[in-house]
Amino acid sequence: MKLNTLLFTLLTTSSVFLSAQEKEDFIYANMETVNANHLQQENPKSIQILSSKNGISAIYFDPEIAHSLHHKFAHGHGYIYRESENSAINSLEVVTKKVTQQFNYTITEQVYVNKILNDVDPKEIEKNILLLEGFKTRFHKRQEANDAVYKMKEVWEKIIADYGRTDVAVKVVDHVGTPMKSLILTINGNSKSDEYVIIGGHIDSIVSWGDGTQENAPGADDNASGISTITEVIRVLLKNNFKPERTTQMMAYAAEEIGLVGSSEIAKQYAADGKNVVSYLQFDMTNYKGSAKDVILMTDAYCDANLNAYLMQLMDVYNTSGMHQFTYDTSKCGYGCSDHYSWAENGFPATLPFESKMNEDNPKIHSTSDTYAFMGNTANHAAKFTKLGIEFVVETAKSATLSTDDLNAVLSKIYVENKTLNYRFNTNSNYSIQIVDASGRQLINLTNKSANGNVDLSNLNAGFYVAVFKDNSGKTTSHKIIIK
Repeated sequence: MKLNTLLFTLLTTSSVFLSAQEKEDFIYANMETVNANHLQQENPKSIQILSSKNGISAIYFDPEIAHSLHHKFAHGHGYIYRESENSAINSLEVVTKKVTQQFNYTITEQVYVNKILNDVDPKEIEKNILLLEGFKTRFHKRQEANDAVYKMKEVWEKIIADYGRTDVAVKVVDHVGTPMKSLILTINGNSKSDEYVIIGGHIDSIVSWGDGTQENAPGADDNASGISTITEVIRVLLKNNFKPERTTQMMAYAAEEIGLVGSSEIAKQYAADGKNVVSYLQFDMTNYKGSAKDVILMTDAYCDANLNAYLMQLMDVYNTSGMHQFTYDTSKCGYGCSDHYSWAENGFPATLPFESKMNEDNPKIHSTSDTYAFMGNTANHAAKFTKLGIEFVVETAKSATLSTDDLNAVLSKIYVENKTLNYRFNTNSNYSIQIVDASGRQLINLTNKSANGNVDLSNLNAGFYVAVFKDNSGKTTSHKIIIK
């Protein structure tokens, strides 16, 4: 009798387990363990935790239950899609690859940048937000999603044709994890064509509740705003005959809303091909001003601190006064919150300038009310991100014609790694070095230092600082740094 009971129990348990495994809507993914545990407590039949390590879990679950995490623990749904159980478990071994080489960011193109910023037009951004919203939905499994991708391809190709560029092309990218396609525009680089500067954003949309048909997911802010911001960066650059030293790419990704599928496949392929992506910027939601400051830089551990410091420098140089003025601050968005995580995971420097601080962003995203009208029928906020995108591309990819002074400037290098400030100047001068905090208080003062060296910052707390270098002639160079 006991044996029969045991066999019955085993068969029943096995049947339940197989039934869960065979559910069409279940996927493999990675998620922060605290979130996975929360979902398991709330929905024990809809998630299996396969393995956990260093605060991240491999899971097999129904992604529909992740909607409850939005604004609770992270931006978005806080998980990364994986193609198999082994992939989910193996991903626990390396959460993100270390950036192998710090890129040398410089600001040398002020005359050109200041000129072309005047061409940014919020009405152009508005036009494309409304175009994408007009598809009603861009959910990755619906035909409207690929219709929107091909329509945006037409928009980008028309910009190329309008300005007669034969060195610019657009291609559609197929995926394994979704029927939706991604889009990549490439401006061929010149002397450094094997180095890549990339801006990306997702073009799909989703609603987090309803009957599951996803027939009405307008996604005006999330993320028609980001794609329209990128499109205006393209238009302004091509209008002004920008020809970069480094290959420059703009990307519109499939299926971000179901675990970063499109960007994950592309970034993984770039890593496998050994492509040198020197810098990656993500535009995911740019048009809802929910915070006092305009541009919010995400400082999660996988966001590149060197790149964040550089974006701050760009805004300090270009956006502190006049008609292009805007402000910035910082926040954190959580594990895998948007496509920049895909690039960081593969060892590329990446970050996310966002429309607001977390929990102050657009309250209507992932709903049928994420419309342009809800954002006040204006794209003025997104225009600020367009300007930052232009500054980033021009100063990182550089113009194909640099002066001798510009070339010398490129040879200087300042970056922080492992709480050590590393610097190199292309001069024979000695330098005095000061480290000051955000209030202007001097914390470190060094004199008669060589043009190539380092400074120990281990006694400083995590935060933002400014390194001030002065050479023998009195010329001063300042560099904003971040200590984690």
